[in-house]
Amino acid sequence: MYNPVEQFFLAIAKGNLAKALDTVNGDVVFEAQGPKSVPIYGRFEGKKGVEKFVNTLSDLFNTEAFEIRKWAFSEDFVFAYGYMQHRVSKTNKLFKSEWSLVCQIENERISSYKMFEDTAALEAAYI
Repeated sequence: MYNPVEQFFLAIAKGNLAKALDTVNGDVVFEAQGPKSVPIYGRFEGKKGVEKFVNTLSDLFNTEAFEIRKWAFSEDFVFAYGYMQHRVSKTNKLFKSEWSLVCQIENERISSYKMFEDTAALEAAYI
């Protein structure tokens, strides 16, 4: 089974933004809920929004670990669970968190991406 979310992460890991953008629909919505003081939180719409999201991630963090530990699939949804560890660029503090992700898929592309993580831990590392 083709997993566009996995392909998105593989492309990002290789630094291939163009290939990552090929895995999302034109009207995709990426969302991460958290305090507005952290620029990665909010709603990012369309391919331009995803590009901004990815660029913001790379500006904010040096990724030390990003693990996908479990995948689950149900009809047009992909679920993932994992662990991440980032060094926050502006503070040099470490952010560690388990995470979960819910993505809706349409026409083998991501149409909705919702990430859940320890927002308090990231805010503490960011400040």
